[in-house]
Amino acid sequence: MFTPFKTPKPMIPKGIAALSPEETAKRRRLEKRVLSVVYQHGYQEVVPPIFEYYDSLSVSDEALDRAYKFVDRSTGRVIVLRHDVTPQIARMAATSLTGRPHPLRLCYATHVFCYADEHTGEGREKFQIGGELIGSGGADADAEIIALAIESIRKAGLRSFKVVLGQMAFVRGILQPLQHTPSLLERALGLIARKETAQLSALLIEAQVPRPSVETIMALLTFVGYKEVLKRAASHDPMVATELQKLDRVFGRLTKLGFGAHLLIDLSEVRGFDYYTGTIFEVFADGLGSALGGGGRYDNLLARFGKPLPATGFALNVERLQTAISRQVIRR
Repeated sequence: MFTPFKTPKPMIPKGIAALSPEETAKRRRLEKRVLSVVYQHGYQEVVPPIFEYYDSLSVSDEALDRAYKFVDRSTGRVIVLRHDVTPQIARMAATSLTGRPHPLRLCYATHVFCYADEHTGEGREKFQIGGELIGSGGADADAEIIALAIESIRKAGLRSFKVVLGQMAFVRGILQPLQHTPSLLERALGLIARKETAQLSALLIEAQVPRPSVETIMALLTFVGYKEVLKRAASHDPMVATELQKLDRVFGRLTKLGFGAHLLIDLSEVRGFDYYTGTIFEVFADGLGSALGGGGRYDNLLARFGKPLPATGFALNVERLQTAISRQVIRR
């Protein structure tokens, strides 16, 4: 009797890594290089829990939508597998670390787990190295975190990359006319993130957004370049001119540190819209469709845990950083 061939079931879920001894050694060397930079700048390592109660993170349901969840047998409460380290460290800073002098400089090297559609090519498990500067606001703190990310990437061995700077307060000001319609705002954010100009214009017109607001929102996609972009942007929304001045100071400080060749301003950067509050950034390398890492200012997060404090931070995706370095070697 004919028995049809059955495709064997995979032994581990897609997007989960299993490293050989050689790959592990290579990973550890990269970790050591990056962490040496972070330690050198006075950042102390913490180890956040691998899972915790869903309702203890005080972040939006949207932010937790891609997290893996299960029920704790002993309490019946929903538990979430670590998907984002920053809220965990924010809670630690607002609770168990409250007696320490500020600013707090904390770092981590750990895995995060997020659901990802298979067609996106995204891994479900990611190894991140990052740092958080808590209790310090303003341009100096923003520049410190971005400089730390740049130095870490350089130390890892990647030479060619771009750090794209944005300003979330400016974006929120520009998109204010859409705030009362969450579904419209969400669709617009997706189109802005993908730089789909024609589709964005059609969406806004179809939604009967007033013409002056459409023109202002469409202008958002043109604010890409260097310091001169900030002057043009300030004329569109004087209410957030102070925030743009902070970004101008961050750009200037990083340039003085010798990082100017890596910098680019893109005020249409909207990733992390519900999370960040001020200067943000993402890091890109040639040939890689996704960011190597990024971060920014999240001044409202610690208040959710009862201790309002300014904060900023960054995280690097170690797998993507390794891939970028490998491709760089191949191109030589």
